[in-house]
Amino acid sequence: MTAVGLATWEGLPELSPDDQLLRATLRSDGIPATPVVWSDTAVRWEAFDLVVLRSTWDYYRRVTEFLEWVDTVARRTQLFNPASTVRWNSHKSYLRDLERRGVPIIPTVWGSEVASATDTLRARGWEAGVLKPAVSAAGVGAARITVGDREGNETAFRRLRNEGEVLLQPYLPGVDDPGEHSLVFLDGEYSHAALKAPKLSPGSSLREGVPVVATRKELAVAERALRAVPQPTLYARVDLVTDRAGDPRVMELEVIEPSLFLEAEAAAAGRLARAIERRLR
Repeated sequence: MTAVGLATWEGLPELSPDDQLLRATLRSDGIPATPVVWSDTAVRWEAFDLVVLRSTWDYYRRVTEFLEWVDTVARRTQLFNPASTVRWNSHKSYLRDLERRGVPIIPTVWGSEVASATDTLRARGWEAGVLKPAVSAAGVGAARITVGDREGNETAFRRLRNEGEVLLQPYLPGVDDPGEHSLVFLDGEYSHAALKAPKLSPGSSLREGVPVVATRKELAVAERALRAVPQPTLYARVDLVTDRAGDPRVMELEVIEPSLFLEAEAAAAGRLARAIERRLR
């Protein structure tokens, strides 16, 4: 019998509510779907006809181990998204690839300019910025900084630098209003969009996962970003924020383990289930 493994992490062994919805949809179509913890060494991955990366939300804390696991699974069965795409997306240097392909991203600073973050903010005319780890997920570790707080900025940089490479981006007002929009693509086709609540604005009234309507400009930018991914994707999420001119820019392109906000769109779980079924055939 055909079997699908839905990879998760040990802190969420029964999957997220979104992925539980996907599991139920697959099972209603007669396809057994089993949650499996990616780091469980007892799992026989070859027993699955296909493994879908879902709630592997601790991957960035042990990225070397995770990527080795991804390669192992890909040798034993079908893995989606593909191993090479996962590796490409695991470090935010993929933003450089998007920019080279003409995708409008949030301006991003790397290298020595990040260490002198206050001077870089001032030189670029940015009142506020965000320091981010180059390997992270869900905004973990990100620090909002301001041009007038040199000591605090240096402290934030040192804390992050101890954990790995750091990048700097401006903090765009569009993050708070109208908010970051996540556009979800299933099997390469646009499915739906949802709001992402700002992580660095305590007290924001924006609610995570609320359905939104993507504009034509947003769709055009998201589709351009998706074309830059090395291989076709089973699922992808493009997070967009408007710049000061009101134009959408890519904040993140997520093709490893993004929340797909399936609960925000009634037909979305079915679309993803059909895409998985096509891969199985």
